[in-house]
Amino acid sequence: MTFDRSFENFVQILSEEEVTPEISPSALADISKEFSLRSIVAIVSYKSYSDKAGEPDTIIPLFGPVPNEEASTYMFKSNMSGDREITYRVYLADNKKLTDEQYRSFSVIVDILSFHMERFLLVNVVKKSALTQYLTGLPNSGGFLAFVSSKFESGEIMNYDAFYFNIKSFGLISRRFGIGEGDEIMKRYARKLKEFFEKDEILAHFGGDNFTALVKKERTKKFLKYIAAVPVRGEKNGKEEEFTLSAVAGVYAIDESMKSPSQAISRSVMACNYAKNVANKPYVFVNKAMSTRIYRQKQIEDRYEEALANDEFRIYLQPKVNTESGRIVGAEALARWFCNGIVLYPTEFVPILEQEGMVASLDLYVLKKTCEYIREWLDNGIEPVQVSVNFSRRDLSYKDLARAISETIEEYRIDPKYIEIEVTETASEDERVMMTNFLAKLKDMKIATAIDDFGTGYSSLSTLRDFPVSVIKIDRSFINNDELNTNDEIVLKNIITMARELGIDVVTEGVERPDQTELLKNVGCNVVQGFLYDNPMPKKDFEKRLIKGVYED
Repeated sequence: MTFDRSFENFVQILSEEEVTPEISPSALADISKEFSLRSIVAIVSYKSYSDKAGEPDTIIPLFGPVPNEEASTYMFKSNMSGDREITYRVYLADNKKLTDEQYRSFSVIVDILSFHMERFLLVNVVKKSALTQYLTGLPNSGGFLAFVSSKFESGEIMNYDAFYFNIKSFGLISRRFGIGEGDEIMKRYARKLKEFFEKDEILAHFGGDNFTALVKKERTKKFLKYIAAVPVRGEKNGKEEEFTLSAVAGVYAIDESMKSPSQAISRSVMACNYAKNVANKPYVFVNKAMSTRIYRQKQIEDRYEEALANDEFRIYLQPKVNTESGRIVGAEALARWFCNGIVLYPTEFVPILEQEGMVASLDLYVLKKTCEYIREWLDNGIEPVQVSVNFSRRDLSYKDLARAISETIEEYRIDPKYIEIEVTETASEDERVMMTNFLAKLKDMKIATAIDDFGTGYSSLSTLRDFPVSVIKIDRSFINNDELNTNDEIVLKNIITMARELGIDVVTEGVERPDQTELLKNVGCNVVQGFLYDNPMPKKDFEKRLIKGVYED
């Protein structure tokens, strides 16, 4: 058979076969006889200037066995896409050599093999990309689950602990160095993490600053120590800076209770969220109490929208009292959730709604109900007091929030003077900018505003200067000592003096004892809110207080 015919058969069979690296013997049967071909081994490597230079070569047997420590008869090189090159090691039988004409003919075969290898590598890249995170090149959730599934099916999974972890404050790193360099820092971090892992372990990247891992149990403590301070570098304005990145982790010590591979993710995620939002610790292991809390959280998330639609939330009102006159001068609206016969307080459900980005609808619901009450009082000839409604910092990202508040007040045809919007001070610079804009919009709409829990943030004094608010509510922590002393009086007096000089009124919350009232009178704060006068109460009970108007000794 001529070479042309042999080559034609080779090309046809190769084009019809499934794209795999190994060439079937039938494709090269005639050519192998003509050239005394024993085997062909392809070695794929990255070029020296590639980002992946230094990674291990990939050895792919294309035809025949892989000779051990035997010099090849011929070597052919070909450039590939993706900064790669491929070296073909060709082994001939019986120390045969090719003639010049045969060498030229075989070079054509190598060209076809290179085309075939490009196809194979491309298909392989597509398959791999479905299981790979694009930025870091680490396995994604699909790749992680595939690895966990293989260990689960083999019964080896009990030898491992599952991790889910986030980098602390990576958003600040991105803002500091810029998004592009932030991506580079993330890649360096991923490479540094990868150095820890052994072949039978896995590190995965779910995008953002979210990572998972499966680490052998005896190496868990070592890994927790490793991710507590991973050294990386960043570049800005041509200068290089070294720093460390720390992670918050959730750990699931895999045991017999694991019923499916996906629990390696769900349980470690649960622990990570608990570490960040509840325990405030660098890492937490899954435990029963946590599972109960997370189950409760899921119930709240799942039931919330239905509860809101069914009016399961009740609005309670807590009076604000002028201590000199005893008169009710305002109130705060607070939500209670009557859920299947159980009363849930805001501390139980508001943090969960904030975390899930669902709290804005509740805050607007409370405002709507408050406006409804005020409208009813006005229609019944009862003079209302100003009622404050809390809005979460998480609501600030809702760009039309100020307009939504104004439209709700207008819908019930009430004077804006009867409504006050409370927000909690913040230390985040981004939130401060959003809050300043939000408060300024409300001020333009002639809607009063207040800073709640004043004194618990990191920049309280600048809050007085920067935020266009009508009122500050001093946090209960300033008067919570068992025995109030001169220091308490000095701190409060200075805050109140500064506020008054800036035209800001002051309310103190959490007042429960007569000595607290006396101290507040001495420092010039005459409006208080707390259990000393009344607990938050339903609308009907508050109406009675409102009609009476005065607390008598």
